[in-house]
Amino acid sequence: MNEKHIFITVIIGGLLYIGGQYVTSQPQRIQKETEANREISVQGHGIVKTKPNIAHITLGVTTGKQVTAVTAMNLLTQRFNAVLTAVKQQGIKDGDINTTNLSINPVYDWSNGKQTLLGFEASENIEVKIRDLSKIGEVLAKSTLEGVNQAGNIQFTIDNPDQLQIDAQKEAIENAQVKAKELAKSLGVSLGKIKSFTSSSSENSPTPLYRNNAMLGAGEADLAKAPEVPVGTQDITADVSIVYEIK
Repeated sequence: MNEKHIFITVIIGGLLYIGGQYVTSQPQRIQKETEANREISVQGHGIVKTKPNIAHITLGVTTGKQVTAVTAMNLLTQRFNAVLTAVKQQGIKDGDINTTNLSINPVYDWSNGKQTLLGFEASENIEVKIRDLSKIGEVLAKSTLEGVNQAGNIQFTIDNPDQLQIDAQKEAIENAQVKAKELAKSLGVSLGKIKSFTSSSSENSPTPLYRNNAMLGAGEADLAKAPEVPVGTQDITADVSIVYEIK
């Protein structure tokens, strides 16, 4: 037998070996694919309703046009100090008052293509965290009487939502488990181990109940009274996805 024949024989032998290995491995591959496809995927949803215990309110003072920047800042300081005093008298702590804006801007008049400086306007905004929700109306009313002319954007939150999120997740898992058991029963199979699990949660805050960023005049401030502010409820939701092996 010459070298060419030997080479051809080796190639054929190698191909037969590879083919044999492929044929031999097919049942194992098919079995693995079958086992991998034997699964049930379900989704679960959980929801916990609760009342918010924190309110966030934006309060602002704008001086309007003043002759000089110094005059504008002095007026803003005077009014805002009175506002802070009124807010703190309602039991609001320093740590729950956060300045979100402090600015002074020139006021111009444009006519006939000419820019004329008319004066300066100063403004300051704070976000107030109210932990006693019965004080919401009083904070709005008292601060308005002391000079707040921009107020609103009340938003309600929960101080420590972690446990509520855990409760919602538990409910979502139970919901998914019930679905999986019912589905397995309908298919005539048994549930096996959990192959994968994913979870997400969210808070559905109520729409702000009071939104008024329009300028309030002195006459309106004098008439300000403490309104009732319904708190409503807030939803803590969780969604899970579970994949089970089936037997």
